[in-house]
Amino acid sequence: MGALHERTPARVIRVAGAVGAALAVSVALSGCGIVERIVADGETPTPTPTAPVAPTPTGPDPVLAWECGQISALSGVAIRTNFEYQTGRLDEVEYVSRLAALQDAWVYMPTYDTAITPFIYDVQVQAAADPSGANQGYIDAINAATAACQEAGSLAVITPLPEMGG
Repeated sequence: MGALHERTPARVIRVAGAVGAALAVSVALSGCGIVERIVADGETPTPTPTAPVAPTPTGPDPVLAWECGQISALSGVAIRTNFEYQTGRLDEVEYVSRLAALQDAWVYMPTYDTAITPFIYDVQVQAAADPSGANQGYIDAINAATAACQEAGSLAVITPLPEMGG
């Protein structure tokens, strides 16, 4: 065998190195074709997921909103109780019982330290005296509390139901 066909360790290493380099170039170039094909076909690579960002709270203080919600709820109960009594849906015993429950709900309602809290105290004093909501002191206190809620950016909605003419 001549010099061309010698199998010396140095020759084997050179041939293996050349084949390896050719293979590496081939793989690298074929990868470029895949990326070009994906972009050419309009496909986009899947983005890497990121950690979710917590939403920034907006609107009124949640405690203040809760207090305004209680004003709405309890005022609605007073309106409905009076309507049902006046239309005969509640008898005297049921009416007095519901007023007692309403009075307790106002007097023992948890309060906090918000811009609305002083207005709730005024309503509580009036409700302790007459929970029906029929006296002017109660009406004035509810109107002031409702206005304070709206000024603070929260809702306090006190309206009769459609069957009551609202």
